Amino acid sequence: MAFLEVRQLRKAFDSLSVLADVSFTVNQGDVIAVIGSSGSGKSTLLRCLMDLETVDGGWVTIDGEPFITGGRYPDPRTRRALSGRMGMVFQSFNLFPHMTVRQNLIEPYRMTTPGAGDAEEKCRQLLEKVGLWDKADVYPSKLSGGQKQRVAIARALMKSPEIMLFDEPTSALDPLLTGEVLGILRRLAEERMTMLVVTHEMSFAREAANRVLFMKDGAIAEEGPPSEIFTAPKNPDTAAFLASVLH
Repeated sequence: MAFLEVRQLRKAFDSLSVLADVSFTVNQGDVIAVIGSSGSGKSTLLRCLMDLETVDGGWVTIDGEPFITGGRYPDPRTRRALSGRMGMVFQSFNLFPHMTVRQNLIEPYRMTTPGAGDAEEKCRQLLEKVGLWDKADVYPSKLSGGQKQRVAIARALMKSPEIMLFDEPTSALDPLLTGEVLGILRRLAEERMTMLVVTHEMSFAREAANRVLFMKDGAIAEEGPPSEIFTAPKNPDTAAFLASVLH
């Protein structure tokens, strides 16, 4: 059984259709790269899955449990519990500027995990994982963009999510700092973390993902393994997009 199953997901803002009948599945251990031009619906898709946007229609199941059924949601407690099985990292870090790195990890975790006594140890382990334990008591303003994004990844991992959603995690970074963050994503992929990654980094999509989804006009125009998508795309829109970004 697929861990995440999405069928005919629809979302519009006023009269503008942003997602139109989006369907795909994610199995445990999958690393799926979502590619496509700006405005194709990639970020909106992640926000709908993370319950940051309300959909207009469709079905989503998480580990066999209904999360969205014909556009309808379960009771608030179930809805929170299911969305809580996912973690998300945004383009713009979203760290709390008035908190240290340590506090950025621990405080949200304690708020969503009452009685959690393992916060300090989890924080240490995850900051060591992303190479930033020495920055535990530093404020975000003293960090580089790459370091901020690595903190954001560690914060998302605090809840031990079963799937991680990344919304263009390197788009705000220069090439040197991009490498820092992609290194963490590749390490998570090697550890078999289930991931859905919206990215414009074609090297990551080609090397680290086991499937690629190409989105155009709010729909999945083509999907397949990177070896097929990058060398012999079947859809002319996919071919045109790749020709524009691979040069």
